[in-house]
Amino acid sequence: MRNLGSLLPELGLSVLGLGLMLADILTPPRLSRSLYHLAWAAAAAALGLVAWGLYAGPVLPVLGTLWTVDPMSQFFKMLLLVSTLMTVMLVLEYGPLPPAQAGTFSALLVFSVVGMMVLVSAGDLLLIFVSLELVSISSFVLAGFERGNRRSNEGAVKYFLFGAFSSALMVYGISLYYGTAGTTRLVDPASAALLAPGLQGRGGALTLAMLFILLGFGFKAALAPMHFWVPDAYEGAPLPVTAFLSVAPKIATIGALVRVYMCLQPAAGLGLTALLALLAMLTMTIGNTVAIFQDNVKRLLAYSSIAQAGYILIGIVAGNALGAEGILLYCLVYVAMNLGAFAVVQAVGDDGSRGGLGSYQLEAFDGLGRRSFALALIMTLFLLSLAGLPPLAGFIAKFYLFASALDAGRGASGAAAPSLFYGLAVVAVLNSVVSVYYYMKIAYHMFFLPPRGAEGGPGRQAPRVGPYVYGCIFVALAGVLYFGVYPDPLIANVKLSAPTLP
Repeated sequence: MRNLGSLLPELGLSVLGLGLMLADILTPPRLSRSLYHLAWAAAAAALGLVAWGLYAGPVLPVLGTLWTVDPMSQFFKMLLLVSTLMTVMLVLEYGPLPPAQAGTFSALLVFSVVGMMVLVSAGDLLLIFVSLELVSISSFVLAGFERGNRRSNEGAVKYFLFGAFSSALMVYGISLYYGTAGTTRLVDPASAALLAPGLQGRGGALTLAMLFILLGFGFKAALAPMHFWVPDAYEGAPLPVTAFLSVAPKIATIGALVRVYMCLQPAAGLGLTALLALLAMLTMTIGNTVAIFQDNVKRLLAYSSIAQAGYILIGIVAGNALGAEGILLYCLVYVAMNLGAFAVVQAVGDDGSRGGLGSYQLEAFDGLGRRSFALALIMTLFLLSLAGLPPLAGFIAKFYLFASALDAGRGASGAAAPSLFYGLAVVAVLNSVVSVYYYMKIAYHMFFLPPRGAEGGPGRQAPRVGPYVYGCIFVALAGVLYFGVYPDPLIANVKLSAPTLP
């Protein structure tokens, strides 16, 4: 019964999603906002169930090898549900979303997170594909939810077109893998090692299959070269949706990618590792370089999120204990610092109805240090954490990832292997240095430029921040500061949940 009980969070949220769609029709407009509260309460209950499952001991596979519930999947599910809770808090303070469509919006958000929860537990490539499609379809609609906004429609269309293309590539990769290995199951590392001798001489086919599968994963995780949809989709989407898409799909995709890597790496060998290393370097370099030239904060953070995905890939490439721990550590810290930054952006830019400037341009942050010093200081802390500077949590997370690459280089064999890992670490450090420039560009506007606008206008007033956005900011800030100064409890929990990479 306990094994079946591990499905309860996904089943419960699925039923809730169907109920929210029905409630959207039956609920009077004056009560429609209560559907957001219902979605929040259900996500909180699911978080409690997942947390109980994480600390209650090992759980056997529920549906054979199709569905795997282990500490790693439970850890990722907790992060996904926390992201959902914080997103709903942002939605409750976001003016442009019509209250009459609260049920539809909440249902799409719930279905999206259900797909992600299935994704991180999937033990079969076909289930991974189906869950990715559930996430994608829900995300397409969420990105274009502001139907009267031309940018929102344009971003959603680009998101859809790239999604359809990447899905086709992923299906081809899965079929190629099935033709090579004779199965679509993802087995544990020990079984994968037994499978490897039977695949000797087929490493090229496996690497090609993994390339196409990676392109499918790369779409959701915003990895180069499948990142082109990100800036327009993030800029046009409602800000809470942008915040959600920048965090949750990336975390879920990384969780699934770790499981796929654990299966395929013993057979594919250095070819797969080199491919992932190249993707990591390309992703972080493109993201950080293009972010320098952005003057829209949503687009700037969009390219920043692309670079962050490249950093996370380092842990997979390293393939050691430090890398596995670094992946989980960075994903947790990334939720706090990225959602916290977007919460401040919503408070400052806003839709103009509560003292914001109605803009997400850098100019909206001009003089924020004079208008609201606390908000400007908090935003600066989030940005410094994203850049990986001490003593904030982002530094600890990046340290683990960079150290994992160096450790992998010391233990690597062959002429090319050490230089691959050392080169990856050097590129990552250089990219982190570059990122400081564009993050501090926002701080420059906040502290060194005067407020804009007429005397007494929104540009010279302190932003009026609602309690839900303040709550989101406070939770994120507490995580960034506490885990930066005292990371031991977090590291201890991460060690319990980290997978054993081959």
